[in-house]
Amino acid sequence: MNRERGAVFRQSLTDFPCPVALGKYVPSFGLHRFKQGLRFVPLDDEGFSLRGDKRRLLYKGRRRSHRFTILGDTAFEYDCILLKEPESNVISLRMEGAENFDFFRQPDFVKEPFLKGSYAVYKKETLVGEGTGKLCHIHRPEIIDARGRRCWGDLSVAGNMLHITIPEQWLAEAKYPVVVDPLIGTTTVGSQYLILDNEDDVEEYGDEEIWCQLEYFFQYPVNRFLVPDTINGLCTAYMYVNADSNGNASGKPVLYSDNNNKPLNRNSMNENPADFTVNHNMPVGWRSSTFQSNGAINSGSYIWFGVYTYYYWEPRFDYGAKCYQNMIYDIYHNVANKYPINQFYDYFTDYRLSMYFTYGPPQNYVRTVTQGVSLSDTRRLTGNYKRSLSQAAGVNSLLKRFETFYRKCVMTANNSMNINRLPVFYRNVRENINVTMGFFQSLLLSRKCIDGVKANSQNSRKFSAIRKVQDTLNFTDNNSISILYLRRLPDNVQITQAFRHWGAFIRGLRVNADSIAETSHKAEYHRFTSDSALAVGTVFRGLLLFVRIVSKVFVKDYILRRFLKAKEDFILKSPICREIILDSKID
Repeated sequence: MNRERGAVFRQSLTDFPCPVALGKYVPSFGLHRFKQGLRFVPLDDEGFSLRGDKRRLLYKGRRRSHRFTILGDTAFEYDCILLKEPESNVISLRMEGAENFDFFRQPDFVKEPFLKGSYAVYKKETLVGEGTGKLCHIHRPEIIDARGRRCWGDLSVAGNMLHITIPEQWLAEAKYPVVVDPLIGTTTVGSQYLILDNEDDVEEYGDEEIWCQLEYFFQYPVNRFLVPDTINGLCTAYMYVNADSNGNASGKPVLYSDNNNKPLNRNSMNENPADFTVNHNMPVGWRSSTFQSNGAINSGSYIWFGVYTYYYWEPRFDYGAKCYQNMIYDIYHNVANKYPINQFYDYFTDYRLSMYFTYGPPQNYVRTVTQGVSLSDTRRLTGNYKRSLSQAAGVNSLLKRFETFYRKCVMTANNSMNINRLPVFYRNVRENINVTMGFFQSLLLSRKCIDGVKANSQNSRKFSAIRKVQDTLNFTDNNSISILYLRRLPDNVQITQAFRHWGAFIRGLRVNADSIAETSHKAEYHRFTSDSALAVGTVFRGLLLFVRIVSKVFVKDYILRRFLKAKEDFILKSPICREIILDSKID
């Protein structure tokens, strides 16, 4: 891998630094913000000549070239230059390390055209301390030909392949060279901040779209993170503020435990408020605040981190991850001990908010190491010595460390059991229930108001409840039961029916009836005689046809191109003789 690494430049130095490594022999580029990197490799099988400077690098090929341009601290440009008409209108790049990342496709209804169908790339498992977990953003590519004609391409991800599709009709009329121009953003901040305010009216009535800034008010927007190491102590939260349209914005960072992929119990305490105000002294950007973990949070567990927005918070986000954002109103700004989810209000969106938190290692710890092998572990247990080491250390450091422990345990167990059982059931149940309950409630309310705009209020409430339940069961059951059922069912049916119908009804009634009567009949008979003669005839018919067909076909074929011009005459003569004899016999 090192042999293939060429130029390296660093992006997002003021955010989470992201080194970008270009290929030495092939026009590939890799992003290495996290331990797991992602590398894009074009499927070109031709050689390239390399030239450029510190801002632009060109890999020149025979049929197509590749160019990298550094645009600024948070983005660079990758151009695929088609020098000739390609065999396909799809450009593919292989992504090495794609199995470690999620590719969240941004929907087509977003406002900015270069974000429609773009991809936000996040880690599959975002660890606490790795920021928002965003690696990069692959923007929708713009296609430009030599005449300046422009169109948008389409992005798609299939497995470990990234495909860029150029409109086929546009490409057929293009003048070369054609530049395919996707932009790669390296900031960890979300690409979106606007939401469609009248989505239902647009779909139902076709109204004009109204876009507004995403904001939270007395809500708990939270996303899920994975804990790589035990959290116990002070934590620092970072939340990105994109705007402040209300002039009054603040909130507290919060932690909640995970319960079947839902937030449940509060795991934070002493949450300090963060100021989300935006003005000339506090521009758009990250805001920080501190809180403490409520006890130790074990490594390998999931937690839900977010903000209790008791005033407005207007963040940035990407579409793609589950975000609970339920609401609870508390005028005293107290953080809820249980996340406000119930059967009537279980609501979440697919927002990945731009927020994260960090924590430091414990200041003092004791470690015990038991080892049964030598340092050059050959996987052979000698069993001839045992070493126990206890170490106490005080650490004052600003460095952050992430440790991950993996343990693999393989166990094979064989068990064989034969049971011969003769069950005998005997049940003795006796039930005596005594319930004693005492209830006492006292409410004292005292309020004193003085005209000097000073109010003293005392509220005292006592509640006492005593409940005593004794349950004794004694019952005899010999599995012999005789039951006589006597059931009496009175059935009273009352029907009230209103029927109204417009129409015409035709009823046919067929009746068979016996009749006895005296009847006088009078009849007249007329008789006619006719004779029929049978004739037998034999007819022989003969038909002889002689057909001669003379056909002349002249074919002239002109192929007018720069290489071939041909003229041919074909004469086709075809005599056809056919003899047809028809015999017909009619009786």
